[in-house]
Parts: sequence; structure tokens; C-alpha cells
Amino acid sequence: MGARWNIVETSFAAGIGRSLIEEGVLIDWDTHTLQLTDRRRRRSVTGIVEATTGFQHGRCLICEDVLGMGDDIAVDHVFPFSLMRRFESVGSWHGPDLDALWNLAPVHATCNGTKSDRLPSPLELARPAARNEAIMQSPHPLRRTLQLSLSNALPDRRAPSWSDFLQAVQMIV
Repeated sequence: MGARWNIVETSFAAGIGRSLIEEGVLIDWDTHTLQLTDRRRRRSVTGIVEATTGFQHGRCLICEDVLGMGDDIAVDHVFPFSLMRRFESVGSWHGPDLDALWNLAPVHATCNGTKSDRLPSPLELARPAARNEAIMQSPHPLRRTLQLSLSNALPDRRAPSWSDFLQAVQMIV
């Protein structure tokens, strides 16, 4: 249990997770698990930039240019968040939460604006797959978050890798 609290404390120190704990997550203290209470409300994702940029080698996930200190940086939803709302209007969104770490990536604000709500290209799927694999091979506290996403996010399916997972999500949309 001490190791779990160490992960939580490290995440909070890095500014990751505060908005999730405050908004949209229920903590089950008996089982030490987190449960999303609102899967459709968009949450603050600003802590993602600092936590994941290094795993992207300091590069924009869309154009692959360096994310410079003076650049205007945004967080892109690789699969647009708007998909959940679009499908929800006809009662048919059966995919994973698109406002989760596995689907978020630091990018240049101009790249994000240009991409808007279009679906990712094959190259734009390969980059977050590689980034997520790198996080899962590290001791970073976000590793567990991605492990849970990979094993639980697709209804009735278990993806063996991030490439397979992202391809399965693309089949849903």
C-alpha cells in the first residue's frame, strides 16, 4: 500500500491527477481503486504536457517538430473528444473514454487547431502507440494508468499492444 501512495503523491507533486480526483473520480478506499463517475465531461488536461513530453522526445505528435520553450503548446485528443458526444447523440458510443491519458498528446497549438476534430492519420496513431509503450516500459507513475487503460478500456476485448488498442478504437469510429 505504501508504494501506491508513493505513486499518488508523486503524481500530485507533478500536478497530475488533481482535476481527476476533484472532478469525476470516485475513490474506493477498500479496494484502493479509482472509478470514473463522469465519462463524458471533458476534464482539465494541462498536467499531461509536463508528464509526457519527454516520452515524445520533446516533439509535437502531429508535425514531429520540437516543442520549444516559447511555443504555444496545446493538448490534442488523438481521437477527437467530440466523437463521444456525436455518437452519444444516437446512443451508440461504446468505445473507451477519449479524455484519458492514452489519447492525449502535447502538440503545437497551431497543429492542434489545424487538425481540429478530424480522425488521426496512420502516422498519428503510430506516434502515441510508441509513446504509450515507452511510458509502460518506464517506472513513471503514469505507467499504471496506461496499464489499466490497455486492459480495461475496450468492452469485451483485450488488446495486446498499444498499436492493436488504437487500431481497435479506430474500428469503433
